[in-house]
Amino acid sequence: MNRAEKRRQQKLAEKMARKAATSQSSNPLSRPQGRTIAHDQAVDMARTHHAAGRLREAESIYQHVLEENPEHPAAMYLLGVVAHQSGRLDEAITRYRKALAIDPDIAEAHNNLGSAFMKQGKLEDAIACYNRAVTISPDFFDAHFNLGDALNEQGLLEDAVESYRRALQLDPTHEEAHCNLGNALSELGQLKEAEASYRRALALNPAFAEAHCNLYGPLLDANDLGPAVHCLEQAVAIHPDLTDYRFILGVLLDYSGAPETAAAHFEMVERGSPSDRAKLDGWRYLKSATTKLPPIIGSNIETFRLAINAAVNEGLVLEFGVNFGTSIRQIAKLVEQDVHGFDSFEGLPESWHHEAKGAYSTGGVIPSVPANVTLYKGWFDESLPEFISAHPEPVRFINIDCDIYSSTKTVLDLLAKQIIIGTVIVFDEYIGTETWRDDEFKAFQEAARTYGWTYEYLCFSFMTRQVAVRIT
Repeated sequence: MNRAEKRRQQKLAEKMARKAATSQSSNPLSRPQGRTIAHDQAVDMARTHHAAGRLREAESIYQHVLEENPEHPAAMYLLGVVAHQSGRLDEAITRYRKALAIDPDIAEAHNNLGSAFMKQGKLEDAIACYNRAVTISPDFFDAHFNLGDALNEQGLLEDAVESYRRALQLDPTHEEAHCNLGNALSELGQLKEAEASYRRALALNPAFAEAHCNLYGPLLDANDLGPAVHCLEQAVAIHPDLTDYRFILGVLLDYSGAPETAAAHFEMVERGSPSDRAKLDGWRYLKSATTKLPPIIGSNIETFRLAINAAVNEGLVLEFGVNFGTSIRQIAKLVEQDVHGFDSFEGLPESWHHEAKGAYSTGGVIPSVPANVTLYKGWFDESLPEFISAHPEPVRFINIDCDIYSSTKTVLDLLAKQIIIGTVIVFDEYIGTETWRDDEFKAFQEAARTYGWTYEYLCFSFMTRQVAVRIT
């Protein structure tokens, strides 16, 4: 779990404790048959302990109430909250479900059940819970906001934007919602709108370091790095210990011709985690691999725009790793021709370092795509040979979002005869990860040696982890 996620989870725990003390969700405390005033008073006493962080005392009272009245929905729900805050997710899920079996209209229980599923990586279950919460309580800010986060992580960015905007209609002063809306808009390539969202977050909280950092993406211009550098300087000033901010600032400074100033930031990165050192290794590689550094890019859409403009040959436009279709829809708007997308829609075909086999699955769901896009469902080694037999023409442009070495190698080997001088390839996980030298980078370097390709780097991004290359 990265630092941003840890901060988000801490905020969630604090919010849950506050709501445990004060919230009366849709119906949990209306008194059905068998409920007593004494039970409700005991629950109120437990809420006071709960809000003060005395979880053991609160838990003991909730349990006592349930021993006397197993059908007390508020005690059951709040006992789930204690388990959730204590990291006992399976128990929390069981408690929430029992509370909802007693009273299915507890919006808070649906919301918190969704949050427990989020922690377990069960995004579809989380989305279903959040949707139920907002159906019960349309003015429930937290559920709209959390639904936006779940949809965002699932790759359903347009839906995430809608959820964040609904949340902000309920609370326009929520800086994190503005920032997360900016993140989704940036992923969609709507950079002006993303910039506006980040600036609204910063107007509400000038000390919001994450918003300062993320704002640099829409502002990044290789010909004028000043605004982007300023964003990272602000982020570092707020959180000087965060090596993520230090690394990006160091890269921008080094790129702009201030290596001495960058060195102080890189020294801290060097003392950081293996992931930190891997990113620094990636930057040093790029510097050593080129006589002149190519443009530094801050967003997917700018990478695609530059790369497609550089792909002047006639030929096929392909994507490998479609997932929920965000990138292929962007590519389809930038080319005036057919686009072919390949994906199993079942996730990774094998485990990938810390990611399990099947990670990034869409659950078999095929995304909606523009009319000029054709999708091919299946593993690359099964779907691509048949496609090649019908389409032997050269390749103009490829977006490779395979992540893993084996899948990238399969694609490059099968297409080797059609990759010619002028073919442009964008790799989505080429640099910036802890294992970058073992993944897409390794597959491409091996293919270049095997097939005698020479190439040039057209652009790179440590924000998106993309690199674009052109065969020369």
